[in-house]
Amino acid sequence: MKVPEVLEHLPGVGPLLGRMATSPEEPHPRRDPTLTLPSLDAFKLPTTARQLGDGRTLIVRNPEVRPPTGPGLSVMSYNILLGGERRAALLAYFDGLEAEGRMPDVIGLQEANVPISVLLSARYGFHLAYFGHDGGNGARLINGKAFLTRHPLVDAAHFTYSLSDAERAAAIQRRGGDVCELPEDRGALYVRLEVGGLPVVLYNVHHTLGDSAINAHNMRQLNSLLRHREVPHAVALGDFNANTAIKRGGSWLMAHLITYDDTDTVEEYAVRYGEPHASVGDKGVGNIADPRLRHELHVMEQGLPETIAHAAVARVRLAEGAMMTPKQACAELRSGKVPRGSEHWLRLQDIADSATLTSLPDAAGVVPATGKRFDNLYASPELEPVLFEVDRSTESSDHQPVLAHYTLKPAKTRDGKPTPGKPT
Repeated sequence: MKVPEVLEHLPGVGPLLGRMATSPEEPHPRRDPTLTLPSLDAFKLPTTARQLGDGRTLIVRNPEVRPPTGPGLSVMSYNILLGGERRAALLAYFDGLEAEGRMPDVIGLQEANVPISVLLSARYGFHLAYFGHDGGNGARLINGKAFLTRHPLVDAAHFTYSLSDAERAAAIQRRGGDVCELPEDRGALYVRLEVGGLPVVLYNVHHTLGDSAINAHNMRQLNSLLRHREVPHAVALGDFNANTAIKRGGSWLMAHLITYDDTDTVEEYAVRYGEPHASVGDKGVGNIADPRLRHELHVMEQGLPETIAHAAVARVRLAEGAMMTPKQACAELRSGKVPRGSEHWLRLQDIADSATLTSLPDAAGVVPATGKRFDNLYASPELEPVLFEVDRSTESSDHQPVLAHYTLKPAKTRDGKPTPGKPT
């Protein structure tokens, strides 16, 4: 590891390496208003084009909720693309999950809207917590996020990240005036559930794509929420709009020498993937090349380790129920039997790195490998990961669903005795 990379992980030093100037009194995320509805039928569908909502967290405890599968906690994170744009494929995918007994008990959706969230909750028997804002009248647009849960829904709220106009304007200037999605606000949708008699909190995020400094700021705000939580059992999930598989800058030499292991450095990614197809949005290495962002991810992982790194089983689900592990994909790439650049070679690359972002075909009709794990799950040590899975069997979005299963362990106080979580 290079000296600057060591520094970026030292307490109090990493944030100073090219970090946006912020004061110790940086405002905390703002808790948005909440509205509890008696049933899914009580929803009034927005008449706006995107039907995102009015900036209130909407909660429905569905009287027709189906029982959780259990034991433990099964969770999915899925960016469903513009309110479920590929609706027929999306419903077919969820129908298959239910029919095969693989439906997770908790689902965090990004790029949701009110109609698709209500439809999925009603069709498959979930409680619902939803937040989105269509903007207008001085308010900023906030893309829709939803939690669907079969575990009892105790509480829910959305926290909008604090971001000054000056920081936003500076980011747009860095893009040469291209606003991208930077006028939008970002935040975290929070729920508190009861799972097997224990309180569990989950945070669902959809972070900024268009500027790495703002993305790092999003992560810093999320870390603030995680630090101030009062329930030990916690999961952070969502679309981080950064390749969370990358942990450090790395060595140019080692990137060329070690070719077929998992890609976890900036240098390795640059060697293996080059300049991905522009349709993936995050060109080249992308936001994760920014050490400020890697530092904030490292901070989060101190309290909520990355699930894939500690799961008893990590695998990728393929078409027709086939499975492959990242290690198996690496071994096949190393074998030399697969022609470099072939369709099979590209798909092995994505499996080896548990990629969750899918590119559109290039001019020759070939779908490039992205190698980008935008979608991820992190969980506190009280949640022991049994399974982490990227589901590549569906094409219902430009992202792949990620799933995890956890065994719950009692939280312990400093004296080593189990303690229940405090109310939030």
